[in-house]
Amino acid sequence: MTEGVLMLSHTLKAPAGGSLVDVCCVSWLSVGVCVAVAGEWEVCVWGQTNPPHWRRLHTWTFIESVMSVFPVPDAPGLLCVTLGQLEIREARVLCCSSLSQCCVRGRSRWWWACPTEGWFSSSYSVATTPLQVYTLTQDGRLHGCLSLVCPTERVRTVAAVEGQTDALIGSTDTLCLRGYSLCGVLFVLLQHPSLCAVEEEEGGALFSLVATNPLTGTVALATRLGLPEACTGRLLEVDVHGSSVVGVFRSGSVCVWQLGRRQGQEGAWFPELGCQLARWGVQGTVLTAHLNGDVCLHRYRPL
Repeated sequence: MTEGVLMLSHTLKAPAGGSLVDVCCVSWLSVGVCVAVAGEWEVCVWGQTNPPHWRRLHTWTFIESVMSVFPVPDAPGLLCVTLGQLEIREARVLCCSSLSQCCVRGRSRWWWACPTEGWFSSSYSVATTPLQVYTLTQDGRLHGCLSLVCPTERVRTVAAVEGQTDALIGSTDTLCLRGYSLCGVLFVLLQHPSLCAVEEEEGGALFSLVATNPLTGTVALATRLGLPEACTGRLLEVDVHGSSVVGVFRSGSVCVWQLGRRQGQEGAWFPELGCQLARWGVQGTVLTAHLNGDVCLHRYRPL
């Protein structure tokens, strides 16, 4: 049984020409909430200057293939785009207000934006290379850089900590999606090691929320997130916003989990959406990208 409602509000017809790579929401101060769509060679921003109609506001074109696009938290109007093919060759900051772009760094293994003064970080694949954490100005220019060193192991992913704006979690093995600070306890949302079929996971659970003490290393399981019995198949990717998790499956179906809601531990399942990507937007908005090139905006409401 689906424990939530996903209502279609708008459809952008093939806004990137049908070659979708990534999609996200971005705040443009003079327009409001906009949708950034990445195609193979471009990133375009769509907005409602004349609601309810959407139109393309600006397009940035690149000579390198686009790999991903995501907003810089707490920095309205700033987007980060990664360029390359098998590896990221460079990352650029796109500024909606000035329609400018700034190259921040060259070749790296991944990029990620964190909600602390517009910081984001990159990492090379060499184990001894430190993480590079960058601070940006409001117009997307590089302001400063800080190196974080993990002396013994390679950090594979970095996650934000809700409630602690100056804290980051680096994970070296299991994929860490998000951290939560509550009453002196650090809760960490983990994705099981492989994006494999549901029946291959222990107990059918795909994610675990654990409570940990960073000083002593003590860990205790808080809860697991599973799936409705009718949902099977391979999980392709996940997006987290606050305490909300959305996952996309190879079948094109979507599942939404709400941490802290007991009935949400098995997820709200929405079959046959036919999407290849799903991203959280603002205020419960879910963006879905489809094989025909369309981008759909939905409103999600848990029951």
